[in-house]
Amino acid sequence: MIALAWTFARKDLTLYLRDRTALALSILLPLFLAGIFGAAMGSFGGKNTIGKVRILVEDLDGTPRSKELVQLLTATEGLRVQVETDVRKRVANGKAPAALVVPSGYGADLDAGRGMRLKLYRDPAQEIEQQIIAGNLLPVLFRAGGSKLSRDVVKRGMSELGLSVDAIPGFDAAFDSTWELMQGLAETAQSNGGSVEATGSTTAAKEDASADPDFLTRLPNFLGLEVEDVAGGEDQDNRRAGKSHAVSGIGVMMLLFGLVAAGGSILEERAQGTLTRLLLTPASSASVLLGKFLFTFLSGMLQLVILFAFGTLVFDVPVWRDPLAVLVVSASVCAAATSLGLFLAVSCNSRKQLEGLSTLIILVMSALGGSWFPLAITPEWYRTLGHFTLNAWAMDAYQGLFWYQKGLGGVWLEVLVLLAIAGTMAALAARGWHRRFATNA
Repeated sequence: MIALAWTFARKDLTLYLRDRTALALSILLPLFLAGIFGAAMGSFGGKNTIGKVRILVEDLDGTPRSKELVQLLTATEGLRVQVETDVRKRVANGKAPAALVVPSGYGADLDAGRGMRLKLYRDPAQEIEQQIIAGNLLPVLFRAGGSKLSRDVVKRGMSELGLSVDAIPGFDAAFDSTWELMQGLAETAQSNGGSVEATGSTTAAKEDASADPDFLTRLPNFLGLEVEDVAGGEDQDNRRAGKSHAVSGIGVMMLLFGLVAAGGSILEERAQGTLTRLLLTPASSASVLLGKFLFTFLSGMLQLVILFAFGTLVFDVPVWRDPLAVLVVSASVCAAATSLGLFLAVSCNSRKQLEGLSTLIILVMSALGGSWFPLAITPEWYRTLGHFTLNAWAMDAYQGLFWYQKGLGGVWLEVLVLLAIAGTMAALAARGWHRRFATNA
């Protein structure tokens, strides 16, 4: 059966390579789109439209002071706090955009007037989230640290601007009186049913995230936090993360379009009578369907190879860091997309019907699944909904390899899900094939 299936696949490959227009479109169109989106994602920005940003907190102190800090963070409007352990590893693996570690001795340092010693781990690829987190940390740390922290922040900021606090007579006394006034205003706001964080600072932080992103990125340093970017390996340039996402996202979306079109050859051959003649041969109908699968799968793999070669040369996408893992993920994505394409083909009555239905499904899946933009910038419900598509699992796998450097062992769940999608869609396609084509061709 395998030999006959390969014969049918070779026949389809020969016809595919003869159609120069279709061949050129399948190669040039995804390269063109990847180039545009890759360049744009290198400087992605804009207004923040996401919901609460998740931040991990690891409390190594366990004192009333540290617990108060966690409570203040939890009450902040723009943050969704999750208390965890081993938070550095979780951020490095892309499980959260940032994590705050409260070290042992935090409470004693505050009580002794020595200020805060906090560590902030960040994923530099999630730039918008870092700006929102920084803007929300500002009022929380001011309240937790008191006037001494606030005075230190002002001094650091003035030092960054090249100004010397020592040159200002009576700076400490003036600052203390201003701080008392600010505390009074905060207490008044709270007595009126609101809080400083909930009423104004979070909104201002979200607005400032688009107005001055560089300031909010540097804000944790002004606050005296020890900052470490832990994701991205040796190259933590967030523009590379954006370009890798763009190339992968366009690759998955165009793969779906290409493989649905290739699977649609079933409908074309049925209309021309070729399918009937194939089914009258001694070969089983399963061999014909398997040949369609092999042809569609191989054409998809060729498309991904060309696209990732382009991404490596033009955008320095690190495909060759772990080529075996990229090959396994790509094969899983191709298998899932091929099975989906065949299922849609055997479910439609005509080529026109297939084109309309598949275009709608693929565009919706691409928008929900993160092929157009990272799901990290979307609300939590959107991300959950997106993972009902194969696009989201494919994007998680590729970003896990290209940005988070997980290796094949770190993306095994994504590969298994993609293979499960492939198996389910293949079973449905085989059922539809035998019910509608093999017995009625």
